Amino acid sequence: MTRRHPKVRRPDPGAYQTWINSWTLSLQAVRRSPKTVATYVDAAAFFAGWLLAENPALTDWDQVGRDHLRGFFAWLAQAGRPCPHALRDLADAPESCEGYGKGYVNQVGRSLQQFFTWYAAEEDLPNLFDKVEVPPPPKSDENPPAVLTAEQLGALIKDAERARDFESRRDAAILRLFAASGLRLSELALLGVDAVDPHARTATVTGKGNRQRTVPFDQRAALALDRYLRLRAKHPAAGLTPALWLGVRRKTGMTSNGVYQAITRRGRRLGIPIHPHILRHTWVSRWLDAGGAEGDLMCLAGWDSPQMLRHYGRSARAVRARRAYDRVDVMGGI
Repeated sequence: MTRRHPKVRRPDPGAYQTWINSWTLSLQAVRRSPKTVATYVDAAAFFAGWLLAENPALTDWDQVGRDHLRGFFAWLAQAGRPCPHALRDLADAPESCEGYGKGYVNQVGRSLQQFFTWYAAEEDLPNLFDKVEVPPPPKSDENPPAVLTAEQLGALIKDAERARDFESRRDAAILRLFAASGLRLSELALLGVDAVDPHARTATVTGKGNRQRTVPFDQRAALALDRYLRLRAKHPAAGLTPALWLGVRRKTGMTSNGVYQAITRRGRRLGIPIHPHILRHTWVSRWLDAGGAEGDLMCLAGWDSPQMLRHYGRSARAVRARRAYDRVDVMGGI
């Protein structure tokens, strides 16, 4: 099975790091959310790593030109065997990849546009993005997000619920909470014990822009969470951290990456390619397929813009259209 795309394996940005550090301070000064700062800074570090690998003669940002940006964007979209994007640990690169998707390349481009706008103003230099276009995002009907079938989702949950050990109870609660609430990975991973109420079937999460919202979940997720909490109370780290999710042996709360790995391990056991965001895609698709209101979905998902609704809803559109066709009965008995 192809391993996780090396999105998080960044090389040291070298001399470029000085300006990245200054930009980080500038972003924090205007109170950008930690998530936004992390996204922006990661894009700058990724580009710097690529510059070091592909253009070692360059030593600082003022030597970077428009063609370097265009070359970077083309490289991000590049497919290859092995994956060409492992700037670090080249020997450990996945066997192959199809390149980064349009959505991610667009996100990187918009992040770098923010950096070079700031850098140009800081140094009184021309902005490279005045004549470089940010790669476009996918079109509304292009590459609908992958979703799990009901059979796949059921198999993953049942596999975790077969055993009663700590890890299985924890993973069952994670899977059910993901599937029933559509939380983002960071929202679920950062939950504290006091943020969930199995009896009220609610979780209070902190989403994008540091906005809090209360998210409901179903009765089976509540039962899975309650079973996990009983075992968590006996964990050696139970009184040491308020984090909801604990590792099997470590006396600390799980990170987002730890939750990610727990989910993908479950998928590998059954030969089901999965990552946490597929569970969010699946939740959106199943909500719309069941006739749930789009306005309610936006509130539950923590979206301000209907653009995200259109993006995530593409996976369920064909199924809904088929059901509508059967209901309308175009031929009317002819």
